[in-house]
Amino acid sequence: MDLFATVSRLPFSVLGPHRSDTCTVDRLNYKYTVIILVIFSIIVSNKQFSSDHIACWVPGHFTRSYEVYSNNICWVSNTYYVATAETLPLDENKKKTRVVKYYQWTPFILLFQAVLFYLPRMLWRSLSAKSGINIVNLVDAALNYQTADRFEDRNKIMTYLTRSIDQYVYMRKRKRKRFDFIRRFLAFILCVPGRRMGSYLLILFFVTKLLFIVNSLGQLFLLNIFLGHNFASYGVDLIRKILNGEELTESIYFPRVTMCEFAVRNIQNVHVHTVQCVLPINLFNEKAFLFIWFWLAFLTICNTYDLLAWFVRSFGRVRYAYIKKRLELMQSDTHLRRTPAKEFIHRYLQHDGVLILRLLAYNSSDLVVTELIQQLWQFYKRAGSGAGGPASTTGSAISSSAIPPSSRAGPGGGRQVSVRLFESGVGGGAGRDDM
Repeated sequence: MDLFATVSRLPFSVLGPHRSDTCTVDRLNYKYTVIILVIFSIIVSNKQFSSDHIACWVPGHFTRSYEVYSNNICWVSNTYYVATAETLPLDENKKKTRVVKYYQWTPFILLFQAVLFYLPRMLWRSLSAKSGINIVNLVDAALNYQTADRFEDRNKIMTYLTRSIDQYVYMRKRKRKRFDFIRRFLAFILCVPGRRMGSYLLILFFVTKLLFIVNSLGQLFLLNIFLGHNFASYGVDLIRKILNGEELTESIYFPRVTMCEFAVRNIQNVHVHTVQCVLPINLFNEKAFLFIWFWLAFLTICNTYDLLAWFVRSFGRVRYAYIKKRLELMQSDTHLRRTPAKEFIHRYLQHDGVLILRLLAYNSSDLVVTELIQQLWQFYKRAGSGAGGPASTTGSAISSSAIPPSSRAGPGGGRQVSVRLFESGVGGGAGRDDM
């Protein structure tokens, strides 16, 4: 892998257009946090490969080769911290409690943190793809719908969006019994009402967000193991010192001056030397991990708020009002009958359908989703009355240029099956609502 090419693409990855099936807070976790940690890891690695990663003060009778050996042995072995005003401890157990054992492994610690932040994203992408719908492709289609100039292209894209969501909610009803135990178990763990609802994506969505919270909060305590001391209170201690007007002395978490003991064998004699060493790398480590502490605290707050906000949006009257309001925007009669609209939301779209529509609105445009809801509503009414749905009104041919490339299928593929399903079984739509 070309490291410089990868780094050069980072600005475009952060500031450029994105294809996403999640929200901004999730991207803070799996995208921007990973980029920050990788950049820190590259900087630390570069400093460690330089010749001034450690410098030890040695007695005057040491030759140059002795000095180089002292620097190298103190770098690969662990040093320990003793304040300047303290005397050197003679107790070996007391020395072990002050050992600084992380500075050689800092790049790997940062990369491990980056991997942990990306794992929930991998879980979401891999398991959501098995649901039968690709939200990223729907987002692409919605973005293409906004920029399409010709009416025919816009009509074909809207038909594709309508058919994809309708096929998904129908197939999830048919597959619901196969995964009923797993679905009910996860719904019980998350306190999600799992009876008679399409909730595979919704449960997976909340599991992913819970993992982001566990990740951001747990890494504060995980760093206690890697860095030693009580790193979880590192930022709190610093804020307390600033508020109390205390002097910011050398940090015990990232000491710049440490002590090193090593033994040199000379024939039958073993000589133990104690030298004082400077760790310039800790000057950067202190600033980097201070930033990471506040960033993890910020992510924990954002993740918790985002989970609660999505929980409110996904249940109760808020979910019903979200769809009903957009139906009324496209209707001449602003007072929809409550029963058909409620059945459309709770029995047809269900939780997964509403989640997909919200994610589409979040990543494309609310206007596109409003038109899509209207098309789904019209198809639902026609299917319920036995009339032809979108397949009979718009035709079965969909231009391949209007569909995202990853959604196209060859002969006998998934989309062709969906078209045949609509053309041959639209009249059975009423039966779907009873499943």
